[in-house]
Amino acid sequence: MALIIPEVFADTVNEKLNVSFKMAQLATDVTNQVADIKTSGDKIHFPTFDRVAKVSEVTKGTALVPAEVSMTDNVATIKQTGGSIRVYDVDATQIKGATYDAMAQQLTDAMVADIDTALGATIDAEAKLKSGLINTDPVEQITYTDLVNALGFFGDQVDYDSFAGIAINSKLLPSFLQMNEFVSVEKTYSRTNDNGLIRNGLVGYFLNIPVVLTNNATYDDKLKETKTYIIKKGALGYVLQKGVTVETEREAKLLATDIVVSDLYATKVMDKDGIVVMRKTIA
Repeated sequence: MALIIPEVFADTVNEKLNVSFKMAQLATDVTNQVADIKTSGDKIHFPTFDRVAKVSEVTKGTALVPAEVSMTDNVATIKQTGGSIRVYDVDATQIKGATYDAMAQQLTDAMVADIDTALGATIDAEAKLKSGLINTDPVEQITYTDLVNALGFFGDQVDYDSFAGIAINSKLLPSFLQMNEFVSVEKTYSRTNDNGLIRNGLVGYFLNIPVVLTNNATYDDKLKETKTYIIKKGALGYVLQKGVTVETEREAKLLATDIVVSDLYATKVMDKDGIVVMRKTIA
């Protein structure tokens, strides 16, 4: 009989989950700032504070008028995702731990894709800043000018360390690798030591802003066009269940064990002025 310890398997999935995220790398994990999520379909409140602070000239003898703290009711619906894989005893016996590690990775990849895609869908539905591309024909491409134009939506708030990063589709990778401003050692603002050497989805840095490669949520299958997201720190958030739920079900007559994994999560745009969507078609 194949022996599967749910707690150990859950730890493996959680560990892999934390290092496999792509889009979620650019989002803020606010799990510890909200109540525990327990039921799919429930509502959860994301911590989003309105900008109310103002200063004015002080007049002697006149009291300052305090601005009241205002927190917009930023609510999201808790979603649940799950999957199951059947492991036959003969496979588990022959390959032992490698079988479970491979199954954990497959389930993790599926969960990551689901959460990343949900983050992209949340951006599409809630972000209000959108920037068109200069030229997308005859092939998908993006230019230095496209990117700088999009950064213009942030006004003077463009310090590179205020950005979580830029999410791009793999179809746009050739554009970056051929972009002088991204790879040329002659550009003083280009970090070229590692640009183009992809690790954990990180392609490199554009104006010192991380560029992350992900095909989750960055392509519109209907319109056949890419979507690029420029995301400020704290603009996109997610909440995860404290740990994925792992259960096993023994199928004795089949000499197999079903591994069932599920998790709960919610996603939300926490600053609608903190994300720019770049694409050919602007709704």
